[in-house]
Amino acid sequence: MLLSGLTPIAAKNATSDDKRRIGRVQATYLTHLINLTQWNKDHLPTPSQSPKIVILGDKENGFTESLEFLLEQSGIGIGGNKIEILHFRNGDKIKANAALENKPQIVFFLSSSNYDPKKMRELSKHSLFVGNGRKFITELKGDIAFNYSRNRVRLIISKLALTRRSPKLNSQISRLRSVVEIIP
Repeated sequence: MLLSGLTPIAAKNATSDDKRRIGRVQATYLTHLINLTQWNKDHLPTPSQSPKIVILGDKENGFTESLEFLLEQSGIGIGGNKIEILHFRNGDKIKANAALENKPQIVFFLSSSNYDPKKMRELSKHSLFVGNGRKFITELKGDIAFNYSRNRVRLIISKLALTRRSPKLNSQISRLRSVVEIIP
């Protein structure tokens, strides 16, 4: 099904090819997560506006390009509308803050990001926050994180992302025990 199986990835001491593969895996997982997430109509843009994914941090691993390609090829949307991707480097804090005040549907923190997820959450309470590592969930109060261990990519998901009203992940994802870990 969607996130079936684990993908072998060498996270530490990875070559540039490995890093690009990591970016592609993250982008692929994120497209599946979009399909498994529901937003209240109040948390979606008007029909004349595009839903947004805000990416924070300096470009790395080809993630942004892979995500753009996958969204274009698959036709995946949010609320029936095509998704717009906005990418802000670490030095673009004023522009990034303005984008977050416009309530994007997803905020993705690249591993190079120096943005503070807790502060960003204050600007955009109803966005799905995605990042890297267990700490992103346990300490920084993110929703979903990619974790790399034993040459595998796993998703760590905050239980809140499964139980709140919006954005809410479909509980079906919690059944994928080999790929997903739920943290209370």
